[in-house]
Amino acid sequence: MPPAHPRRWWGICACYTLVLYATLPLGRPVITWARAQLTPAQQQTCTWMIFAAVALALAAYLVSLRRMVRPMAYVCALLLARVYWYELTLLTQYPEERFHFIEYGVLAVLLYGAWRQQVGAGWAYLGAAVTGVLLGAGDEGVQYLTKYIPALVRALGCTWSNPDMFRRYFGWSDVRLNVLGVLYGLAFWMTVVQNRRATAP
Repeated sequence: MPPAHPRRWWGICACYTLVLYATLPLGRPVITWARAQLTPAQQQTCTWMIFAAVALALAAYLVSLRRMVRPMAYVCALLLARVYWYELTLLTQYPEERFHFIEYGVLAVLLYGAWRQQVGAGWAYLGAAVTGVLLGAGDEGVQYLTKYIPALVRALGCTWSNPDMFRRYFGWSDVRLNVLGVLYGLAFWMTVVQNRRATAP
């Protein structure tokens, strides 16, 4: 991670988390629309295409690091890709849940960057893991609170034909996916990106 003021890193983490939390109520209408417009097979295809694009971007990034990282970094990348593939193939009933890995993998790397400005690498990984797990659980907590949206709409005297549209639901399975996203993101950063050569060739 390049040196930067700690407040800048924490500000980026806070903004990213705020976006994740603030867009949670929008997830239900988007998912409902996608299910109405696309067949289950098409939904699967769309998620695979997005992950393929992410994989290609990461592959290009790793190629750009070829003079700085050890060959073992590419072995680790292949192993992690295999683990990711296995995890993704388990999520066939609700393919949109696969995006937890991307969302919280990115958050984990940002948290590592923030912690790294203040503590050593080992403690930064631990701090990022703990903070990421807590924020991942908080994500589901926010979804639990959306059950009060219909009551809030009524209390405001608003007329809304479908106040449940933006409701989300707490799920331990989603907490697990968030935690895995954090851990896999940190594992990728530690074993691949940070698996540097002693000296560049």
